Amino acid sequence: MTCDGKVRYAVRYRLSAGVRIATRIKRQQQGSRRAASISISGKHQLMTHSFRLAFRALRRTPAFTIVATLALGIAIGANAAIFGLVDALWLRPLGVSEAGRIVRIFSTTEANALGAFSYPELQGIRETTRSLDEVAARGRRGATMTDADGSPELLLVNVVTTNFFSTLGVTASHGRLFTPADDAELEAQPAIVLGYAFWQRRFGGDPSVVGRTVRIGRGDSIAVTVRGVLPETFRDLDAAADRDLWMPPQTWLRLSDRREFEDRGQRWFELIGRLRQGVSATSAGAEVAGIAAAMAREFPGANAGRSARVISDFDYRLESAGVNAFALLGLVLLVVLITCVNVANLLLARSAARAKELAVKAAIGAGRGRLVRELLIESLLLGAAGALAGITVGAWLIRLLPLLMIPPPGFRSSLVFHADTRVLLFTAIVTLITTLLFGVAPSWMAARVDLARVMRSDPSSRRPRTFLPDALVTTQVAISVVLLCAAAVLAVSFLDTRRADLGITRNPLLTAWVTLADPPRAVTQNAVRQLEQIGGVSRVAVAIRAPLSLSGGGRAQRVAVPGASMARAAEVPDVKFNAVSANYFAIMGTRVIRGRGFSEADERPGEPVIVVSDRFARALFPGKDALDAIVRLGPDGAPHRIVGIVQDAVINDIGEPGEPYFYLPYWRAEYGEATYIVESSSGEVTSIAAAVRDTLKHLDPRLEPRRLIAMSDYITYSASVYRATAALAASLGFIGLLLTTLGVYGVVAYRTAQRTREFGVRLALGAARSQILRLVVREGARVAAAGLAIGIPAALVTTRLLSSLLFGTGPWNAPAFAAAAAIVFGAVCSAAYVPARRATRVSPSTALREG
Repeated sequence: MTCDGKVRYAVRYRLSAGVRIATRIKRQQQGSRRAASISISGKHQLMTHSFRLAFRALRRTPAFTIVATLALGIAIGANAAIFGLVDALWLRPLGVSEAGRIVRIFSTTEANALGAFSYPELQGIRETTRSLDEVAARGRRGATMTDADGSPELLLVNVVTTNFFSTLGVTASHGRLFTPADDAELEAQPAIVLGYAFWQRRFGGDPSVVGRTVRIGRGDSIAVTVRGVLPETFRDLDAAADRDLWMPPQTWLRLSDRREFEDRGQRWFELIGRLRQGVSATSAGAEVAGIAAAMAREFPGANAGRSARVISDFDYRLESAGVNAFALLGLVLLVVLITCVNVANLLLARSAARAKELAVKAAIGAGRGRLVRELLIESLLLGAAGALAGITVGAWLIRLLPLLMIPPPGFRSSLVFHADTRVLLFTAIVTLITTLLFGVAPSWMAARVDLARVMRSDPSSRRPRTFLPDALVTTQVAISVVLLCAAAVLAVSFLDTRRADLGITRNPLLTAWVTLADPPRAVTQNAVRQLEQIGGVSRVAVAIRAPLSLSGGGRAQRVAVPGASMARAAEVPDVKFNAVSANYFAIMGTRVIRGRGFSEADERPGEPVIVVSDRFARALFPGKDALDAIVRLGPDGAPHRIVGIVQDAVINDIGEPGEPYFYLPYWRAEYGEATYIVESSSGEVTSIAAAVRDTLKHLDPRLEPRRLIAMSDYITYSASVYRATAALAASLGFIGLLLTTLGVYGVVAYRTAQRTREFGVRLALGAARSQILRLVVREGARVAAAGLAIGIPAALVTTRLLSSLLFGTGPWNAPAFAAAAAIVFGAVCSAAYVPARRATRVSPSTALREG
């Protein structure tokens, strides 16, 4: 062979060898893919087979499946409903663009960390800040719009700066919203924006309302143009709030006066801002605090003792939620935990009954892993069924939630609850965790099959009593004790709101609030005389506002004590007050502690006098007698002599922390509004409401009341948060007690069935049936005692954490704890009595044969 031939041969050999190697590799890869395909197919078939087996196993025990599904459904549904409530009231984020950059800005004093700003303060911050791209404000007010029947409807109004919507990034659903470019146009033509819900309710969702002229009023009415409609996704800055009308300052000035925008003491604006890119809320807060300090130096008369803080919108919502939201979530999660324990115990009892079935599977080659997998799949199917039931129950409960919420007197409820994607996602997470909690341990224990013991079926070799079921039942009882103790203490707190001394009477009083710009004294006094002539009316008083009347903080003035240091004056920079007629304290039921109330002489020109609350006297004159002392009020520091000290009374909320308060004679100044407080002699106020309205309207059409509300309605609304919390806690406590009772019954019934032979032997040897009864009931009592021993200390800690939700009672209320403990102990012993009674009815011969 020539050299060239050898080369060609070598090349051909190497090429053929390469082809053979490549072919072999390709065949190996194809074989691997076929094997992988067969493996995947086999695993898929195995999982499908496992799901079928699990479904059949659950179908064979319908009682167990239904009970477990219902228990899970109730717990998951209650959890979904409570989360829906908490989310709607506090946690739902703003429906705006880049919500993470939105911050809240508050004026702060030692007494109030969430104060509002005056319009001049807003301008000072907006012009000085470098940390915020935008600073906008809103102020909550009220105005009226006349209905078709001629009666005015009081509407909720947000007065917002023209950059408010652009700061948030909100766009109109119809028409357009205000912008700073519209300032000049709004000066000439007042305009408003409609809230989406109000647009739907009042105008039937008609888009042609944009551009229409409507009349709104606050005393006298004016014509305004509807500029646009807000989108459905944006209701207000607060998650549970909604506003009917939105208007710029230019429009509000047509209804009010310039003092609300020029006086540094008129603090009714809440500020929001949008952070610059890369700036944190902490940095912005330091800058704004510096601006507030500069204003305090420049305007010591109005700003001494004031600072400012910046907080992200998300942190503000968590802060607003406070203990209330997390307490409700914590209580409902305890119910979920009880359910997990309950279902776990049911699964343990069921696995004991299926011991022979599992032993047979193990005998024919099923490993522990496969048994665990099959049992876990059964738990997953139970969890899925419980989730479906829970979503159904939750959607139904969410529709019932508005029944717990009392709307503000004189207004429609703005609360909206939805079983939306947020609620469904939270429900799915809770369902997954719940399934793992109740499924893993029973599945693992059931898979540990002692094949020889089970197959022998020797009664003497039964599995010894394990600790886990006892521990689970004891845990159930302990959690139930915690729930019932919390519910009992919250119920006592709510009852205290109905019987506590609030500093105001609970007698039938009707309040009629009217607004009239600078009404002559003769008009308001004549109105009092006319109202006193109505049949069924005994007395009439006048004030700026009635207590608890949703006045948004009330009016306040600077108070100074002559001779006090500047540091002392800064401790109480502004004090809330009311202006009242001479008979106000007698009609309202506010007791005079020392000195006197106002007289008719005090209502005429003369020496300026003041009546103060007991807390005012103690705060501004510590260790001294405040009676006849002089204080200076307002920016001009006019001296006023204290002629009386009255008991502390509620101002805006029955659960508010106490604060100094004072009263001025009503007819010594003009306030632009009046509340006529009408006392009924007939014991109820609904019969005189129409006559009060007609009398005021006939006297002067501008005196037609904007609100006619009974004082009892204000008190009821102010106590509604305590009522709702107590009702929810009681419902959760009842559910927990029911589940615990069922759990104890199930465990004791299973144990009793296992001891049938033992009871037969005892009866055959002469034991009395009452002894058998006591033996079984004692087991339930032992579990109850163990649960109480753990639950009472845990309940003490829980109610201590809930102390900020309580009114008039301490967290460690002994009668409430004793009642809750007695209910739990009685329920558990009753649950044990039923299977005990059944055990005593078994004949000895039958028991011995079955054993």
